[in-house]
Amino acid sequence: MKNNIDKVKSNWEKYENLLKRLSNDSITALIEEFGERILMCPASMSKDQHGCYPGGLIEHALEVALTMKKIDKSLGLNVPMNSIIKVALLHEIGKIGDEAEDHFVEQDSSWHVEKLGQLYKYNENIEKMSVSHRTLYLLQKFHVNLTREEWVAIQIATGSHFEENRFYAGSETTLGILLQKSKSLVIHQSTIKN
Repeated sequence: MKNNIDKVKSNWEKYENLLKRLSNDSITALIEEFGERILMCPASMSKDQHGCYPGGLIEHALEVALTMKKIDKSLGLNVPMNSIIKVALLHEIGKIGDEAEDHFVEQDSSWHVEKLGQLYKYNENIEKMSVSHRTLYLLQKFHVNLTREEWVAIQIATGSHFEENRFYAGSETTLGILLQKSKSLVIHQSTIKN
């Protein structure tokens, strides 16, 4: 258990330090407001999915950032590092929930835990919104400025197969493709390890 606590703490320090590199008061305000909720947020609901534990969201974001950086460097894409940091670390911030309610809550059905491995469930008390839309909502609420490329990258991070993202298929920005592919690789690698 101590190792898990140390890992969550270490990941939080990396996460916070990377965001501080952006020198953005709006992001700092967002982190100060939701820090503990971001810190404890899982990345997914079920044990067979990536990051289904406290701190999973931050761990996932850090892995996506590192993967984006490696791909950018290896392919010579020259995507601005500040954009990589911003979209990688904030692209799923909507998973924390809204201003008052968490997106994921502990599963209270022993059947769902035992049979399906669902440690969390969607909070029924929260207004319905996709993760990307909630992310963009929270970022605008805290006046986090995004370039057009950053906004589209966050919007399409879940993939062009979703109805809300099909409009962008075929005209994705380099940053958007880099985020999508890095996220997919990180998720794929975590399923191989399990």
